[in-house]
Amino acid sequence: MNRRDFTRAFAGLASFTAFAGTAAAEDPRNLRSDAPVGKAKPAAAAVDHSAHQGHAAEASAPAGRYAALATVYADCAARATECITHCQSVLATGDKSLGDCLKTALACQTTCTAVAQLARLNSDFAPALARDTVPVMQACLDTCRPHIEHHAICKACFDACESAIKAAQSI
Repeated sequence: MNRRDFTRAFAGLASFTAFAGTAAAEDPRNLRSDAPVGKAKPAAAAVDHSAHQGHAAEASAPAGRYAALATVYADCAARATECITHCQSVLATGDKSLGDCLKTALACQTTCTAVAQLARLNSDFAPALARDTVPVMQACLDTCRPHIEHHAICKACFDACESAIKAAQSI
């Protein structure tokens, strides 16, 4: 086990311990040894959610000034995520031909996720960040281009990056 693996394992254990400790502290039954096990918690007080009706539908499709930008960039992030998984699988076989593609797909996925989130929030920063991500997506396009004839996932990522670039340039 190297230092990085140890650090990850320790961080995971610390997170689990913190979560388990919080859950135990929130349950007053854990403070008494004679408390019955499996006793149901009292029902929470009823809260009027009538003002929120219809928000579930809004969560599935972005609304607002930058809804189209959010959709295009979320799709690009999703295609880049698929590309990342594909590249990792190919690299795991010893084939290093998609190494550069993996690097640019990681950058693309990160930036597209950020733009999509800002666009969903109707942030005034979304258009500027979208325009700033064009070089990242162009790098992804350039790296994917040699692979689009051989890998459908690379073609999907390529097409999504093209769409996102067009969306960024039109805003």
